[in-house]
Order: sequence, then C-alpha cells, then structure tokens
Amino acid sequence: MYLWKLHVTAAWLLKNEGELPESAAIIDRRGRVRSLVQVTCKTRAGATELARRFGGSFAQLPRDWEKQFLRKEIHAPLRIGRRLLVVEQVQEPSRNVASQLRGDARLANNRAQLVIPAAGAFGTGEHATTAMSLRLLEETTRKWTAGWRILDVGTGTGILALAARCFGAREIVGLDHDPRAVSHARANAELNRMSRIRFVRQDLADWKPTRHFDLITANLFSELLIAAAPKFRRALHSNGHLIVSGILREQAGDVARALRRAGFAIELQRRRGKWIVLLAATKS
Repeated sequence: MYLWKLHVTAAWLLKNEGELPESAAIIDRRGRVRSLVQVTCKTRAGATELARRFGGSFAQLPRDWEKQFLRKEIHAPLRIGRRLLVVEQVQEPSRNVASQLRGDARLANNRAQLVIPAAGAFGTGEHATTAMSLRLLEETTRKWTAGWRILDVGTGTGILALAARCFGAREIVGLDHDPRAVSHARANAELNRMSRIRFVRQDLADWKPTRHFDLITANLFSELLIAAAPKFRRALHSNGHLIVSGILREQAGDVARALRRAGFAIELQRRRGKWIVLLAATKS
C-alpha cells in the first residue's frame, strides 16, 4: 500500500475535487489555511499517477500501517465556544502533546471537558461535519434554560449527545444503525461519568417518532436526511430546532428544499470545505 498526499488551497479543491478518487480523504485542520488531501493506493503505479497529475508526494506504508494509524499522536483539543473542550484519552502522551494539554488546563477551568477517544472509524470531533455541528449546537443552546430534550441521529461516538449534556440537556437519546457505534457511545458516556443517556440501535428507515424533542441533531448522508425530514418534523416541538450535517456542497439545495417541504424554516447555513451544515426551525 502507498499513501499519496498533497496540501491544497480551497480554490484548488473547488477546481479539482471532482477529479480525485472517491477514496480521497480531505482533512481540514484548525488554524491551517490549506487542507490535506490523502489517497491510499494499492500499487505504486496508482500513487505515481496521482503525483504526475496533481503533484504532491507519496510513500510506501508499513505492513502494520492501520495499527500505526490508530496509535497516532492525539489531535489538539477541540474548543467549542466558551463551554466545552473536547480531548482524546491519552495513554502515554508525547512531550509536545503533554505540554499542549497542560497549556489548555487553564481553558478547561472555564469549560466542561469531554473525553472522546478515537475508535476505529468513529472519530473524535475532528471531521468538519462533526466540528461544525458541535459549534452550532453550542451556539443554539447558549441561552436555553437547562432541562431541554435532544435526539441525536447517527450518533457515532455519541459526541453530540454527550456535548448536549454539558450544555444543559436533561433527556438525551442517541440512535445509530451500527451496533459498534452504539457500543462506543455507551462506553464514552461511562468514561465521562454521564448517566441517563439512552443509546439505541435503530435503523432510521424503521424509526417512528413516539415523543417530542426540543432539538434534533443528525449527521447523515444527504439522501437519508431528505427521506427523514418529515419524521424529524413530527418528532420536534412546535418551536423545535434541527441541526443537519454530512451534506456535500452540491446537495445542500436538495436538503434545504426537503426540509422546507416538511415544515421547516432554514435559519442558518455554514460551509467548511466541501461540507455544509444547516440549522432549521419548525414553522409556527
């Protein structure tokens, strides 16, 4: 296996993204103007062709590259407004990481600290869709009185559901069709000593709303968001809010139209790279 990588600008992505392989990973990093594009190739010839077409560099991966990837140095703590700091669990931090965490200790004094370890395919909040959803969740609920209800659909590690508890949610339900995600989310709740949070294995296609929530977060493929829009509306109070992410830039219009048809008003749209997050509210 070979790994090809290239640091690119937003303008480069806009022009060339459609020419990249479907397996391309586009990594946006806080504080960096350029994004990192990476592609794993089975053969040297494949990596060579990418370097010929786009530039960049490539290197052969070691046999145990997947294990090494999962042992990589932790990411910088993720600051969510003034109320939350998301960190990874560190077993043996390097000097740089330990120094970084000590430097953030003073920030944690005024913020709740949420520990979300990396777990295979389930990330820690670094992905643009999750990071944008976290920040929008914090902003939306900043002036809410504690005790509100949230449903987190496609919960993954449970990071949005657990963050909601830090922001004042009383009743929290997380749904995911993947049993591994449900297991990781429950483990993260236990790790953070958070109780009375329900994580349930549930296929969205079979899910039927049985109660009303003040807010729903859904980090899903656009097709699923479009199909589930009427269900989301039925599951929200008359003054409820919906945060949806996992939307590619070219699909944002379709998702917004589906939400409007279901009875939502679009209040805010944000973009980071190729990803879009929407905040919608139920129409009175």
